[in-house]
Amino acid sequence: MEITYEQTYQEPLAHFGAELVQMIKNRNYLGVCDRFGYAMAYGRPLADAIAFDIEHDLTIEGRSAIVDPSREARILVKYFKQPNDCMLFGLVECFLPLDQDDGELLVELIVTTKENKFYVGLEGVSYEHPKISSSAGAPGAT
Repeated sequence: MEITYEQTYQEPLAHFGAELVQMIKNRNYLGVCDRFGYAMAYGRPLADAIAFDIEHDLTIEGRSAIVDPSREARILVKYFKQPNDCMLFGLVECFLPLDQDDGELLVELIVTTKENKFYVGLEGVSYEHPKISSSAGAPGAT
């Protein structure tokens, strides 16, 4: 989706992330693909690809996780060094808490730029393993 330069600021990008999170929580995959597309569809129907990839990531390796709609997602906005040859401008990482699992579902919006125009789209979805504390399992750790 094409956006303005002003929409590349942190607050508007975080708003796009919050919008994406709400659609994922509501399982509105058609809304996601209509609004943001999906870079990893690989020729599959977009809404079906999003639904399949989320379900796959939440159930692979014996998991039976589901997105917890009652908990707030963490949304991080990052920027790529400019200029760059990849046309990458920014990244919005949305970490959705899960029920029945300590990990998170990561959904990423990528912001690209070409010829002074800016675009935001759904780049991918993945399972993020829970972070292990550096003191966990260390000798003398309590």
